[in-house]
Amino acid sequence: MIRFVELRVTEEEEVKMELVNVANVGRVYPSPQNSRKSMVELNYHSVNDAPVYLEVDMSYEALRLHFL
Repeated sequence: MIRFVELRVTEEEEVKMELVNVANVGRVYPSPQNSRKSMVELNYHSVNDAPVYLEVDMSYEALRLHFL
């Protein structure tokens, strides 16, 4: 069964809702620059073979509860 989670993602000055397949989520950790945000690393790479990260507008503890 495929599960998705809707995350509030910030990109530069824009905030948008992003639908993410839970199976594609790798690591989740607190943002080093902002304690109210978290980083989500996805299990796939971009076109230039760089890892894909999403900056989520949610604290690490709250985001972690979404995946438990």
